[in-house]
Amino acid sequence: AMNFTETWLDNLITNDINIKGYQVFRGDRKGRRGGGTAIYLNEDFEANILLEASVEKCEMIAIFIEKLNTINIVIYRPPDTKLSIFTSIVDKMNNLLSNMNAPEPTVILTGDFNFPFVKWTKGTHNGCRWEITSSSTTLDEKAQFLKLTEVVDKYNLVQAIEEPTRERNTLDLVFTNDISIFTHIEVLKSSLSDHHQIEVTTNFKTNNRDINNETPNNGGETDFWQLNFHNDNVSWSTINKEINDIPWHTLFNEKNTDTCINILLSCLLMLCIKLIP
Repeated sequence: AMNFTETWLDNLITNDINIKGYQVFRGDRKGRRGGGTAIYLNEDFEANILLEASVEKCEMIAIFIEKLNTINIVIYRPPDTKLSIFTSIVDKMNNLLSNMNAPEPTVILTGDFNFPFVKWTKGTHNGCRWEITSSSTTLDEKAQFLKLTEVVDKYNLVQAIEEPTRERNTLDLVFTNDISIFTHIEVLKSSLSDHHQIEVTTNFKTNNRDINNETPNNGGETDFWQLNFHNDNVSWSTINKEINDIPWHTLFNEKNTDTCINILLSCLLMLCIKLIP
């Protein structure tokens, strides 16, 4: 897939943007010029739009690629965005992710977020940690960035870009809940934009045999990965109570370590199947 921001498209522009072999999903800015988001997806994959939003000058497009069980989201947040506007966009994304179906999909979130006051540094497992480095930014802008981090942390989304993407600033970000799918990342200068181009190589498999071989499930039985632990309706207090009510001492008595681990996982799985959507 190819993700774009600042497309400057409107409803008068249709066939001019077609690329042979690709289908396009658009999140145009409504009621004014500029902005916009788009995803170009190989026509061999079927996808449907989960969400398309335009709030003032902030836009988002989200699609679900069924064959890859992947949600692809693109957001454009211009520099002058107010907290209330960006909060509306992030809340829409939060609502979308809170209703993910099982098995839990891979999530890829990209966009031009325009937070120049944030420095990203590569940490363990190829994810990046952030640091607010500039005191000149406004409290409103900081609040917007913290709102974004609150939601991406909720769904275990890790940011993968530490290099500058425009001048000395890392404005364009790439998040995912499965960093292992990223096998190579390059940030390249573009002759068409003042933003750099980000190229991410993934290890997605594109035929049914490979996809099934990568699925961590055996014999059609339900496993942890198939459950949506991010659903807002999960009652964690009920889960904690039921875990505490299990007679662990009796179950583990005179058992070796491997057997105890299998008992633990089996009990937790049965409990989660009962209480997790």
